[in-house]
Amino acid sequence: MCSNATFIVFALFLTLFCDTTSSECTQMAPCICTLPDGHYYNLTGLANELLLNDTQGDYTVYFHPCTNVQIMTESGEKCDNGNNVSICMFNKYTNLTSNLGTIKETKMKMSSGNKFPIFEIHHDKFISVINIVCFTDSKTNFKIDSGIPPSGSYEYHFLLVSPYGCKIEPLKGLSVGSILVILFFTVVGTYFIGGIITLRILRGATGWEMLPNHDFWSKLPLLVRDGIVFTFNCCRADSYERI
Repeated sequence: MCSNATFIVFALFLTLFCDTTSSECTQMAPCICTLPDGHYYNLTGLANELLLNDTQGDYTVYFHPCTNVQIMTESGEKCDNGNNVSICMFNKYTNLTSNLGTIKETKMKMSSGNKFPIFEIHHDKFISVINIVCFTDSKTNFKIDSGIPPSGSYEYHFLLVSPYGCKIEPLKGLSVGSILVILFFTVVGTYFIGGIITLRILRGATGWEMLPNHDFWSKLPLLVRDGIVFTFNCCRADSYERI
């Protein structure tokens, strides 16, 4: 009990002091949601993890994020008559199970105040809120938070502490300018290198003759000079005419 209490206190500390997010997270998949700035949360890796569970008193809650599975209690009871579910509660005193929800009924969003992501699951009269806490130095843990509510209350709170719960930075792609520069040098390099190799092999060219269109390139400086002279002469002639 002492270790569980310490774990919950530490998880709540992380929850309260984690980085805030300014906007809602848009759910893209059962365990993926994206923020407007491009950052996102992705817990799909938990789909391949073992079934998570925690016990308080007579109650044991089983949770399998991201996918529905057939949940069987330690005493051999099948949750929801063997149907695949995501979260299930077992009452050892009554020997009964309660289906708390499936992936289809799970919404991933930001908590109140946009401090951390949560799973909110609505199934019939049951509401399950699972706070997702990022903790990179530990394996995934699932805990019942604040205990099982008294009879007549059907809202449950849990903690999911996992390295998968950390915010992920978006991949930084190349800008349009960078792409154009890369294309430019690729085309120029292909033109000159490919042309040199082709002229050398097919025509046996040597020296400056290996340069593709070497006549044009050799005359290019003169053409540029003539263009500059022509431009300045036109401007000068135009100014004389005005006088």
